[in-house]
Formats: sequence, C-alpha cells, structure tokens
Amino acid sequence: MNKLVNPAIVLDSHPQGAVAVDNFRLSNKPLGELQQGEILVENLWLSMDPYTRPRLNKTTAYVDPIGLGEVIQGETIARVVESKSSKYLVGDIVATFSGWQKYHVTNDEDFLINRLPDTHLSPTIFLSVAGTPGRAAYFGLYKIAKPKAGETMVVSAASGAVGSVAGQIGKMLGCRVVGIAGSDEKCRYVVDELGFDACVNYKDDNFSEAIEDACPDGVDIYFENVGGRTSSIVARHLNEGARVPICGSAALYNKGKDVDASALSRFYSSLPNAPENRFFLVTEWLNDYASSVRWLTEAAEAGKLKFRETITEGLENAPQAFVDLLEGNHFGKQLVRI
Repeated sequence: MNKLVNPAIVLDSHPQGAVAVDNFRLSNKPLGELQQGEILVENLWLSMDPYTRPRLNKTTAYVDPIGLGEVIQGETIARVVESKSSKYLVGDIVATFSGWQKYHVTNDEDFLINRLPDTHLSPTIFLSVAGTPGRAAYFGLYKIAKPKAGETMVVSAASGAVGSVAGQIGKMLGCRVVGIAGSDEKCRYVVDELGFDACVNYKDDNFSEAIEDACPDGVDIYFENVGGRTSSIVARHLNEGARVPICGSAALYNKGKDVDASALSRFYSSLPNAPENRFFLVTEWLNDYASSVRWLTEAAEAGKLKFRETITEGLENAPQAFVDLLEGNHFGKQLVRI
C-alpha cells in the first residue's frame, strides 16, 4: 500500500482584481497504488508562468479555467521515484506538466513527460532558456519575425524569461536590439549582461521619447510580451513591413478580467501601416521541439545565451513567488525549489 501523502497548492478562491496569496491553500491528499504503465514522479523544481494568471479567473476565453479546489497547473522538473513502465526508470530526471504539488502520477503515453537530455548546466534550464520560455522566443523569431541583419528589434519584458532569450537571439542574427524593462537595475542587466544595445524603463515619465531616441531608424520587429500602454507607444515607431510576434499580454493578466488573446492582433491590424502580426503558442510547432531544445541547450552551454533565475524555496511559498512574478519582483525565470 502506497502511504505517501501529496502536498499540493490548490485554488481556494477566484482573485478579485490582482491575485493574492490568500487565493490559494495547501492541500494534502493520499496517493493510491500505481497501475501498469504508470509512473510516480517527485517534483524538484516548479515553473512560475504569467500565463497561469488568466486561468485563475472564473471564466476564460482561450484556455480552460482552473476550478476551485483544483491543483494549480504548471511545468516541473521531476525525478521518477516509482515506475510500472518499461519506458521510465527510477531515478530518471524528466520534464512534466504536473502542477504545484510534490508528487504526480502519470502514464507512459503522456506526451507532456520527457526524459531530459544530459547537460553540465542545472536541469532548471529546461524550464527557462531551453524550456517553454526559450522555445517561445525561438519560434516567435524564426517562424514569425524572421529577423534580418541590420534591423531594429524591440523586446518588451526584456529581463524576463522569454524576452531575455528573444533579445539575445536577435543579437546573434545581427539586429540592433532595444529592450523594455521595469526598473533601471533591470535595464542595466539587459544591456551589461545580456548584451542588448539599449534598454528603456517603461516606468519613466519620458518613456515615449526614450523609445524614439533608442530607435532612430524606427522599429522593424517588436517582440510583444506585455500589451497595454507599452504596445501603444512602440506601435508609433513601427516601420513599413514590420513584424510583431505576439507571445503574451502580461500587463493585462492581473486585472481580474478575462484576457482576449486576439485583442492585440486586432490592435496591430488596425494600424494605418499594419505590421505582419499574430498571436502564437509554442505548441504550434510540437514537431520542432527536439531541434529547438537542442539548439537552445547548446547555445546556453556555450555561453551564447545567458540567463538568470530567481529561486523561491519551498512548495508552500509558491503562491508568494507567483505574486512576485506578476508584480515584476524577479529577474529572469521565477522558479520554486520544491
């Protein structure tokens, strides 16, 4: 008889406006016996992701909401601790989509569980620079923006997990890259450590003028991560033939309202010289996952892609880490060490 008890963070109430720690609670439930083909994993690392926020609302448009009492969903790095599958052995380190909990039972037909490749870096890179954030940057640029050397690219949320990778890839491809971030400290990090050509603090009173100064030849690519006022200002400087891959609208997530995934695309398409644009999900290119992860991993191992992680200790502190993420109180990828 399996006597393990599974601590998990569940949704206790739908946020009214900005999310708060009190919207979550810790639940403990016993685990049953494994069936043939099933695997029990122990989560080691938990990813904090802005796109989780709209799912905490009572209703959502383009993704299913998380119900009251349900485990908050999210990506993890885990170790196989029991297996009734020939595909996975005890001790295997895997990436899963198992949520904010210590243990997770899945089966060997689950396409969301993958054994991790070997690397001399921390396995946490598969939640950041070589995980979904890195793939979002990679696909948004290579599949949609298709940068050309000499072009000007602007990246919002430039110190975050997606934006930091997008900007560095843009530099590799010969672009002038301008970041947008939420503090002078983050802007210094984006320029001094990540190698962007410039970075503008969107909280400054002269934000609009600073964007114009940083992009004297206009903007050819805008990697969209935030939406809101930032998008309206950058849009004034888009050149004819500009491209806008829309990865997210983080500025709108924590308002307590549903987020219309198509709203930003409608905005850009309504402009007089409408740029090529579209909202995308990394799952559109599942067949390219292996090659993208290999490229991103090799670039990180070689030091060509730099990254930073903000680590919170303990599953019980995941709600606070999530609040910190949405309030911008982090650098790079926000993780929880379970």
